[in-house]
Amino acid sequence: MLDYEKMTNLPKQMRQNLAQQFPLTLAKVTHRIKSRDGAVKHLFRADDNALFEAVYLPSRSGSSLCISTQAGCSFHCSFCATGTLGLTRNLLAGEMLHQVYHLANEHGLSSYRVLLMGMGEPLANFKQVVLALKHLVHPDGQACSPRRLTVSTVGLKGGISRLARELPGAGLALSLHFTEDGQRKRHMPMAARLPLSGLFDELVMSEGLGKVTLEYILLDGVNDSLEDAAALASLAYGVVPRQRKTVPPSRLRSRFRGFKSYHINLIEFNPSPVVRFRATPQAEAEKFQNYLKAAGVTATYRRSRGREISAACGMLVAAEPKKK
Repeated sequence: MLDYEKMTNLPKQMRQNLAQQFPLTLAKVTHRIKSRDGAVKHLFRADDNALFEAVYLPSRSGSSLCISTQAGCSFHCSFCATGTLGLTRNLLAGEMLHQVYHLANEHGLSSYRVLLMGMGEPLANFKQVVLALKHLVHPDGQACSPRRLTVSTVGLKGGISRLARELPGAGLALSLHFTEDGQRKRHMPMAARLPLSGLFDELVMSEGLGKVTLEYILLDGVNDSLEDAAALASLAYGVVPRQRKTVPPSRLRSRFRGFKSYHINLIEFNPSPVVRFRATPQAEAEKFQNYLKAAGVTATYRRSRGREISAACGMLVAAEPKKK
């Protein structure tokens, strides 16, 4: 409910008192734009002029709401346009909930998934993120199942284990993208503060997490070789490879027989004027995916949604449309 006067189950005087003592200073949606594939991007402006975006993603299997946890981002991943903005500020739990409620109301949704995959690094705003998610799962809130919540993160020391304790059952999307510490340091400088060995030790030991996926963006000539695929397959089994080399996928399948593996989401790169990479060609992406499958790993290739309106992965820059 976004207006005290509409809370007609409360006495009129109480509604007036609430409006005076606790004014609802909600962020305003200044622009919305829809793509041909049905994705709708919403631009929010807070009272202090902080800008952030949320995206409605309809599909046959159910709708998803992709929301932001920060206005901007300070992590400067080289392949992400959002990272070029720098950080304006953390969002409050109420601002995250407002994105969810606004999109759900506008699109007439009673059931949906919530993806913390918009602007910002959720675990860098841990307290407010968990507060928002606990409101969503509370019986007096949205009574949302934790399994319908997914938190995306590059992996901050202690953050994944804290999330597992604070919100058991919530899903985790680990933005891995590179299989070697040197590459992560070069392209994901903030994430590289936690080496892969420490990251996967924490991931394996974090009991209570819901579904875990490893997110891997395919960049032409950068991280899409079969050597990368072999290392990624090993990481999917929770094992950091000591050596990087191309081996037959059947050898990995045999070596890790009986191991559980994490699901891998291969992500199509979305071009932007402020980043310099190219997407891996379709044929090469399929070869990469087939290697992982032959190694016994479940791997899906996630095609972009909302690219034409700059709403796809890594494209959110909270820019107001230029006036013609």
